[in-house]
Amino acid sequence: MGPRQNTRAGRSAETLREAILSLRLVPGTRLVERDMVERLGVSRTGVRAALQSLEAEGLVVRGHRGVFSVAAVSRDEARQIYEVRAALEPAMARLFIARAGEDRVVALGEAVACAEAAARAPDGVAYVEAFRSFYAVLLAGSGNEIARHILEMAEARITYLRHLTTQKASQARQLRTAALLRGIFTAVQRRAPDLAARRCAAFVERSARFAMEVLQDKG
Repeated sequence: MGPRQNTRAGRSAETLREAILSLRLVPGTRLVERDMVERLGVSRTGVRAALQSLEAEGLVVRGHRGVFSVAAVSRDEARQIYEVRAALEPAMARLFIARAGEDRVVALGEAVACAEAAARAPDGVAYVEAFRSFYAVLLAGSGNEIARHILEMAEARITYLRHLTTQKASQARQLRTAALLRGIFTAVQRRAPDLAARRCAAFVERSARFAMEVLQDKG
């Protein structure tokens, strides 16, 4: 009974996570425990475990009388996230070129192709997932577990920001963004670490500017 209950709690956390990250549950939405029990089909204990897990990720916050609600990412938090990305991702690109095998390079290219296809469709969910896959491969191929862990700690907020900006981006912008991702991959293929690092840095800077614009509008 215990393991099954834990598995259900894990599935519940994942269901809620996906709803929050895809903005089906918007910031400020109250997550009343009894409603979550009915919605997710798990016990109160399972719901509490799921909410506590999401609280640790910064996706939900506990408010008055312990009631949880969907958290928002502020402009200041977003700025800090992009600063971390700008510091780490160019270095990860350099390390990827130095350490990653050909299988990782192929996987990186596949993620780029998925991003391009999703932008043409357009398919926002697949588009965001393609970018998540690209950076997951980049980080894994870098061989730096500490940097990977740091970025994975912010993964939920990064994904949230990607969904938010993708919803606001025109198809032309999405296509251009996918093309810039292709540019990073081309530099990796050419084994040009300086070029790959510069393109990673420029990519994050461009993403940060747009995110700040979007969050300013929401504010």
